[in-house]
Amino acid sequence: MSYDFFVLPAEQAADLDEAVARYESAPVTVAVTPGSAAERFVAALNDGGHDFLQSPAAGNRDTAYVATSWSDPMANLRVVAGAARDEGLSVLDVQLNALYDPRDALDVGLDTQGGPQLPYLTRGILRQVMTHIRELRYHWVTLTREDGVFVQTFRDDDGSWAVEHREGGPDRHFAARTEDAETVERLLWSWARRDGRWQAMLVFSPVEL
Repeated sequence: MSYDFFVLPAEQAADLDEAVARYESAPVTVAVTPGSAAERFVAALNDGGHDFLQSPAAGNRDTAYVATSWSDPMANLRVVAGAARDEGLSVLDVQLNALYDPRDALDVGLDTQGGPQLPYLTRGILRQVMTHIRELRYHWVTLTREDGVFVQTFRDDDGSWAVEHREGGPDRHFAARTEDAETVERLLWSWARRDGRWQAMLVFSPVEL
């Protein structure tokens, strides 16, 4: 049994419902369109030496099917989504019924506790992740630009939030707390956009590591 992703042109699905409908209506046995983004995506993924592929990725007109192992599906998502973004393609997680659309994405990595791992970030993806944390599907999310430069938040069982950011070495690690989830979400997006407004949203103190 495989963990499956469906890859499609981003412009073909404005939201999850449209992506699911496209997946459910796609014929199974049609060859990939020569010269299409899907053909390039399939070739790049199959030539990448990825041991998580249960079988070679298969093109289907302008879409593609990717069957991966269950060993670390969210890490697999990171690779699949990165290759798809290079070709302007969205990724539908068939198991979790989640859509990852790379349009207007920022070059910020996303990692969660048991949730999606992605090499990019959009406002919609961040909103979805924060909703899942509020629903207690998982507790934390980390956004990363490069090694040692990140922001992260953890939701405690009492509903309060710890927010940390680091700008390099351990002497540049700071933390704050709040009970306002909306502030946390706005802060994360501001940090990702590099607009500087996040710095005034909470009072940060140095963390001794």
